[in-house]
Amino acid sequence: MPTAKKLQPDLDDLLRKTIALLDRWKIPYLLIGGLAVGIVGEARATHDIDLIIAVPLTDVDSIAKRARAAGFSIANASLEEARMTGALRLIWGGLHVDVIFTSTEFEQSAFSRKQRVQLAGCSIDVPTPEDLILLKLVPGRRKDFFDIESILLRHHGKLDLKYLEHWAQRLADEMEDVRMWDTLQRLLKDTKTQVT
Repeated sequence: MPTAKKLQPDLDDLLRKTIALLDRWKIPYLLIGGLAVGIVGEARATHDIDLIIAVPLTDVDSIAKRARAAGFSIANASLEEARMTGALRLIWGGLHVDVIFTSTEFEQSAFSRKQRVQLAGCSIDVPTPEDLILLKLVPGRRKDFFDIESILLRHHGKLDLKYLEHWAQRLADEMEDVRMWDTLQRLLKDTKTQVT
């Protein structure tokens, strides 16, 4: 994968600081969100960092304590809120880092397939294009669909469609919601139309 362009200086610094801490703590992570889309798909503006960490949610207190010791503040109203949502928001200056705790078999699969890229002067683990598509399907916001489309267009003809469809079907079944499957099929069809 290519190296992404330089970020805004403050976000560069925050990314380097965050990755250095995770590496020092020996916590496996995947960069997701807008920064990952800029590497795997098409660059877009973003002002935060989104990560999944391979740590159980029961360790949220330990992660929060370590983050505070490193100079971050915690945006969650309480750690109980973080336990309920599965995410911890760390604040550094005017920027934030959303840390999502791994909780599904699919996320474990994504970790096993991770790719290492260079960004902001450091080596960073990102999901494969297929896994980032699936991670974006779960929340299913409008901007996520644009991100998915950019990844599909960039990697058209090179994606593992069997893997994508397998996990989209499993996630839809687990959530008892066919939206993910239907959305993936629609976006695949739309992308095929755009490139032919």
